[in-house]
Amino acid sequence: MVWKLAALNLFRNRTRSFLTLTAISFGCASLILAAGYIQDVITQMQESYIRAFLGHIRVVKKGFYEKGLLDPYAYMIPDASSLVQKISAFPGVIAATPRLEFPGLLSTGNSTIPFIAQAVEPDTEQRVTLNFVIRQGANLVSRDRYGVLLGRGIAETIQAKPGDKVTLLVTTARGGMNAMDVTVKGIFHTASKDFDDRAVRVVLATGQKLLRTNDVHTVTVFLAKTADTDRIRAQLRDLFQKDHLDLDAKPWYDLPEADFVIKVVPFYGVFFGVLQFIIVMMVIFGIFNTINTSVLERIGEIGTLGAIGTSRHAILKLFLAEGFLLGAFGAVVGVIGGVLLARLISWHGIRMPVSPGTTVRWTTRIQVVPSACVSAGVLVIIAAVSSTFYPALKAAKLDIAEALRHNI
Repeated sequence: MVWKLAALNLFRNRTRSFLTLTAISFGCASLILAAGYIQDVITQMQESYIRAFLGHIRVVKKGFYEKGLLDPYAYMIPDASSLVQKISAFPGVIAATPRLEFPGLLSTGNSTIPFIAQAVEPDTEQRVTLNFVIRQGANLVSRDRYGVLLGRGIAETIQAKPGDKVTLLVTTARGGMNAMDVTVKGIFHTASKDFDDRAVRVVLATGQKLLRTNDVHTVTVFLAKTADTDRIRAQLRDLFQKDHLDLDAKPWYDLPEADFVIKVVPFYGVFFGVLQFIIVMMVIFGIFNTINTSVLERIGEIGTLGAIGTSRHAILKLFLAEGFLLGAFGAVVGVIGGVLLARLISWHGIRMPVSPGTTVRWTTRIQVVPSACVSAGVLVIIAAVSSTFYPALKAAKLDIAEALRHNI
């Protein structure tokens, strides 16, 4: 009976109820869209960094990240080819590729600047790496033993172009000096301006020849799904233990270079929390105004209900039921509308500008996050009932005789 009366009361002033429902639905849909947008930004940023720089898992010598920064050549992986074959056979692994990183000096004859080199297997890297764009020239292939790719920042600093000759000067694994004349094959850029300003790439065999070693620093593992990281990591550790290998598998989120990506999540979490608070407060004030106005208009009716024996508790339940129904209807419409809007916006996409510290634009979409849809619906219902409580309590406490005078 209470729910039926509450539903009928909502239709007594359809315009006001419609406007309130619209506000609730808009608030619910806004929460869903905001959560989907933020989730997509975080996901794209993580995937971009993982595919361009980090890899999902890095296999390193034990102690490499604790002590290897001071003496990186003391923590290298021998016989990487057999290890790569074993890891590549794991279900869910797209590729496993050895990498060698080392600092050095690059000279054109007229100028000399420092660099950080990545020695890689280019055929594998091209298959799995995202946001590695060749701006001029061509990418490396395995036979380019005397070719080099320059980051855009380095290339602009020394005014180099494809076809130019440069010299790479490095300290070998045993502490000696070695140099090699190479030809600039291409100029690249990635999503990170800082990386482009100091990075060069060579073929793995070239890097090993420069350093006079056959070992590598890491074997970087790329997966089909980022969600499989912990599962594959556990399998790799079991493999290392079984084969008595002094190796460790570091997931992408434990790598030092992942610090920026990891900190983005709590940053956007706070941002979304503030947005949630603002939207919920809008919903609360909207419903409070509707129910409070309804109480003022129905003082005589409330007095009549009290005169015929309706308890204060029942009157309180009636108004709380109206608030709940407003919230529930608004939540249903808001969730449906939010999902539809998310699909529509995602179909077109939102073209984002270049953010600070990056060099590329990207298209973001609105992910439909089931947990966000549920929490948005529950949140607006709670907000609706909470905002109804004070006007409902006010109605329940009205003096019957005083209320009946409004009917005269």
